[in-house]
Amino acid sequence: MSDRNDDARAESGNGANVRVAHLCLPMPGERENGDAVFVRHGEGKQTQLAVIDGLGHGPEAAQASRAALELLASLAIGTSVLDAIQAVHRALRGTRGAAATLCFMNGPRLEICAVGNVGLMSVNCVIPLVVSAGVLGHQVAKFRICSCDVSPRARFGLLSDGVSLRFRLEELKHLDPAQACRFIFDRYRRKEDDATVLIADVLS
Repeated sequence: MSDRNDDARAESGNGANVRVAHLCLPMPGERENGDAVFVRHGEGKQTQLAVIDGLGHGPEAAQASRAALELLASLAIGTSVLDAIQAVHRALRGTRGAAATLCFMNGPRLEICAVGNVGLMSVNCVIPLVVSAGVLGHQVAKFRICSCDVSPRARFGLLSDGVSLRFRLEELKHLDPAQACRFIFDRYRRKEDDATVLIADVLS
């Protein structure tokens, strides 16, 4: 679920209708990664995706992101995105806290909640996201949930703030998810923070 090495990792599962790849690296000089990735596929075209960015970097940021991963892994696959983000918020109390974006798919239906500055990009779909202000584990004024239907050929990406958003995801449509992750890292990674890119292609 959490990728903390230098390989683009493709994730798949039984019945998955989404092809996913991600790269997740600590800030140069740090041994522990404050960013983390969660990918889980269930039956009936259910997919749960998340990028978590523990505040700052180093061991305390990694502790927060690990707590979020453990909590997400403990939830039933059918958990709503609202229930999941609220559970993460509770689980991170006493940690440094984190930003996160959760994307849960059930068939063509996509539900998203974003708290803080994990960026979202999309191609061939319009996602009416409104970011929830605050820090998970500390204070979030209101959890804002958006939902939409996504069709085959839709692509969306999640990026922590260790990656610049000064590009258009549409420009990378000729690359598969793993190639797109590597291209983004090579061109747009910031070296002063942990960095994560997740790319998901909707297949059916």
